Amino acid sequence: MQESLDHIIDIMQLERYLKQLTTDWAADTGLTLNDLRILVYIQKHPASEIAVVATALHVVKVSLVQNIGSLTKQGLIVSAPSATDRRVHLLSLTSKGHERMAEIDQQLSRSLSHESAQRLIKSLPSLAGLLRDAD
Repeated sequence: MQESLDHIIDIMQLERYLKQLTTDWAADTGLTLNDLRILVYIQKHPASEIAVVATALHVVKVSLVQNIGSLTKQGLIVSAPSATDRRVHLLSLTSKGHERMAEIDQQLSRSLSHESAQRLIKSLPSLAGLLRDAD
């Protein structure tokens, strides 16, 4: 019983560290967390279908479309119809989007040395142990 409570406390602590880190990321980049998630995904998976991005990020398509509109207005991404099916739209970073992602990559990489990130990183072995114990 006590061991289970210890694990629950560890997970709650991890959640707090993660929330602080992602809040800092949003503040540092000036983007919402959803915008940031979308940009990172599209950078890693260029010319992705909107539905695929929504599924990968576990968001409803309607919500994703709102973020896409904002990112398009900022000139960071472009949504273009597929050459094979004009009903399907593919998302890609613009040249401005690539430049912005290079800046974001540097900002986020530097943030990993901050206290909240270091606490989270140091806590990960505890979580890995918990997952091994659950198997």
